[in-house]
Amino acid sequence: IGVDRNTKHHVLVASVLETGKVLKLGKSCFHIHHKYKNLRRGFQKAGKLRKVRDIKNRESRIVKDINHKTTTALVNFAKEQNACIVLENLEGIRQTAKQRKKNKGQRYSLHSWSFYQQMQMIEYKSKKIGVSVHFVEPNYTSQRCRCGHIEQANRYGNLFHCKKCGIVEDSGVNAGFNIAYLHKNGILRFSKESDLLKGNTDTPKEATL
Repeated sequence: IGVDRNTKHHVLVASVLETGKVLKLGKSCFHIHHKYKNLRRGFQKAGKLRKVRDIKNRESRIVKDINHKTTTALVNFAKEQNACIVLENLEGIRQTAKQRKKNKGQRYSLHSWSFYQQMQMIEYKSKKIGVSVHFVEPNYTSQRCRCGHIEQANRYGNLFHCKKCGIVEDSGVNAGFNIAYLHKNGILRFSKESDLLKGNTDTPKEATL
């Protein structure tokens, strides 16, 4: 199961490579970040620093609760599918995001969401029920189509539309399939110069939480 971890969509999107089944989890995280960001900004302007601290602590508790619920659902889903979990290695993602100038909202979410906490929960919960966890590099997983074509313009926000074959689907779902494909085929990362896969898998069936 390839898992796309996001900040502006569902927080976890799990794609089962063999069956095309999809599980989407944690749609509310982006809205939570911006709700509490705006609350803190208002209290900061009013000089109410204690309120700022209280709001920050409240957001942290909500994030932890969402991470608990979504990671539990993910590992149980993997157990039901008799599959391993494959994640992108997001170490250093915050530093990389600092260099990007285009999307301030995404940079804020990257700094707010606890990817490390989420990863720890997935690892220890998976270990408890006998599900293995693996990591691959994130290069081009969001830009690559299952036909093999890689292009930055393929992805536009939450939509993936391949400029070569024309396939249209959820961007997180597409990334999840790519992540799973890397591990299944023993590939560390995608190369823009390589056409590694021909043809499509079955149409995904979606479940949401």
